[in-house]
Amino acid sequence: MKKIYLVVLGILCALLLAGTFLDLQIDTLLFNPESAFGEFFAVAVMVPIWILVPMTTGLLFGAMLTLFRSMNIGWKLISLGLLCFGIYATYDSTSRDFGSRHLHGLPFEILVFMVIAAFLLATTLGFVAAKKYPTAVFQAAIVGVVAVCGGRLLLGVFKEMWGRQRFWTMDNPDTQFTAWYLPQFPNAERRAEMGDFIKSFPSGHSMGAISVLWLSMLPSFLGFCQRNLKKWTNGAAIFALAFWIAGASSRLVLGEHFLSDVTISAMIFLIIFITMSIITDKITPKFNNAFTR
Repeated sequence: MKKIYLVVLGILCALLLAGTFLDLQIDTLLFNPESAFGEFFAVAVMVPIWILVPMTTGLLFGAMLTLFRSMNIGWKLISLGLLCFGIYATYDSTSRDFGSRHLHGLPFEILVFMVIAAFLLATTLGFVAAKKYPTAVFQAAIVGVVAVCGGRLLLGVFKEMWGRQRFWTMDNPDTQFTAWYLPQFPNAERRAEMGDFIKSFPSGHSMGAISVLWLSMLPSFLGFCQRNLKKWTNGAAIFALAFWIAGASSRLVLGEHFLSDVTISAMIFLIIFITMSIITDKITPKFNNAFTR
């Protein structure tokens, strides 16, 4: 597990502390519903969800094509289960209901093309790279499917339960604002009446942005990265943090989310990501045994 991941988590914890006390004041200060910056990143931060979900699934599928015969029965069952989960998550994040709500003018056909292309390219990468770096490819695929796919689906559960109203829909923020640590459930009646207006916590766009962090695992099995592996890994992590900051800021500017919304969602992803990285690091010898003919 890389130290850079803990650095990112520490930054998020500091931002959550600030949001706990200053959520409403920060949104009031930054709110600009006409912001071109906000509109651009409203689409940009969705791209990782659309691409990385099929990409992690495709990487696992490609690795399985190469390694399946040499794997023991236990890892075969685990791989098949995760593959089915990844395929479901890919469908869920690409379905017209979910996709069309976040396209902001981008044709739905373009989204479908992006998803299919990402899956096929990742499948090819997994198939080729698994021949030389079987453990690294399989670890990246497992961590990716669980963190990227699982994290996005978990966020939907929180949104349904929490019932936090979005800033831009508030007529009187002083009375309608609720702190992030005070869930509003049961909220079935409010959900039926207000729909997406009370799904501020946590932010799906923010998780989409921070999920770019998964790309920091790819240098471990890309040949041209081997000489400067640490630099490539840290560089990918720093890029993910910068992309997340831009994407998270855009959500505050548009009044769609509060600072605590965007930090909590990023922390959920990062905690899953770090936990899975530690688990896969611990069972690396078992991976090696699983892939030995």
